[in-house]
Amino acid sequence: MKIGFKNYFFKFEKNTLKWLLELAQKNYLFAKYYYTYKRRREMKRLNGSPIILFQMGKVGSKTIQKSLKTLDLNMPVYHSHLLTKERIAETEQNRKKFFGTQRQSYLQRPWLNLFLRKQIDKGLDGRKWKIITLTREPIARNISTFFENLEVRCHRDPNKYEIKSDYYDIKPMIIGLKDVHRLFELFFDRLNHDAPLEFFDNQLKRVFGIDVYATEFQKKEGFKIYEDEKADVLLIRLENLNECAAIAFKEFLDVDNFKLIKKNIGANKVYAALYEKFKRDIILPNNYIEKIYSSKFMRHFYTEEEIKRFRILWQRVSSKIGLSVS
Repeated sequence: MKIGFKNYFFKFEKNTLKWLLELAQKNYLFAKYYYTYKRRREMKRLNGSPIILFQMGKVGSKTIQKSLKTLDLNMPVYHSHLLTKERIAETEQNRKKFFGTQRQSYLQRPWLNLFLRKQIDKGLDGRKWKIITLTREPIARNISTFFENLEVRCHRDPNKYEIKSDYYDIKPMIIGLKDVHRLFELFFDRLNHDAPLEFFDNQLKRVFGIDVYATEFQKKEGFKIYEDEKADVLLIRLENLNECAAIAFKEFLDVDNFKLIKKNIGANKVYAALYEKFKRDIILPNNYIEKIYSSKFMRHFYTEEEIKRFRILWQRVSSKIGLSVS
């Protein structure tokens, strides 16, 4: 009995995928190739303009990603924090050690970034990228980012936590609510505090050639759309997300009834009590506050009145009045 060409091809492809999957479990290069292969198939199958959630960390991107998935768009949706070639290479090199371990999923981030960067450089044959990016008041963002990259587990004492971090090279330690100050020095020493101030120049502009600082941001509306030959960009302030999301996504993607589905919220995590105590107790040096709030980033995205309120908030925190932030 003759096997039809389509059946033969399907059987060949199925066996090839099985072989690749077996190799991918043992060999780094094959694992990387197999992951990239799946991303290429995904982009080909979903022929709408691909969406990249491309932003600094801890600005609500997981919420946007989950919300978009409920819309069942014919558009692949990707998530990335960095797309410059040197940072992709650096991240991959740092994470190769996780291959073959329970943390092998850590490698999917640099592999995805490398795949996206190659597609960006190659072009989309007439289609444009749809970039969604967000911004957030930098001090709150920096604290949130610091905790996101800590590995925190509950201790047998409900007022203590087991903490470590490969990302920050922090060895295992026990931290209680009463000695949260032990994390302050690590926060100032290990975190890149300038990352939110530099993201739009160092990442978005370098990769897509779009300068968000070239035109005035719509502070009252809380979002702005930028259009270019290679990509269209929707930029939203996290502080305005709840109010403007439906309007912004209707204008940007022509979708109706866009609804936010909250995800990855610090207040809901295992370290929530420690996180709140950290924010209440940390003392921020005046020169730190001044550097943040006199930056080009703050002047562009926030009004003078908003900046004034942020200053008062963190200066009061620094004075231990104990005003909480979210």
